[in-house]
Amino acid sequence: MRINTTRSVSSVLALSILASTAGAAEPAPTLWSAAKEAGSRPAPLAQATAAPAADSSLNDKGFFKTSAGKVTLVLMAVGLGATIYSVNHDRKPVKSPIR
Repeated sequence: MRINTTRSVSSVLALSILASTAGAAEPAPTLWSAAKEAGSRPAPLAQATAAPAADSSLNDKGFFKTSAGKVTLVLMAVGLGATIYSVNHDRKPVKSPIR
């Protein structure tokens, strides 16, 4: 068993070394160079300005006042009721020959 474990560990190490040297044709940029490059580019216009909401009527109401919010509350209540019922009705004593 120990020989198989040693073989599997050594094969994983060998494959990981092969994989890392196979893709080494182009070195990855360092964190510092990536930060310099990102700082030198101007921010896109879409990200720089905030777009106004298309439908402000959805923003005026609270979530739980919408129909989706009401459905969510009903489903949460049903789940809570099913959980309480399950806990109260599944507490039968275990009848096992070992106990």
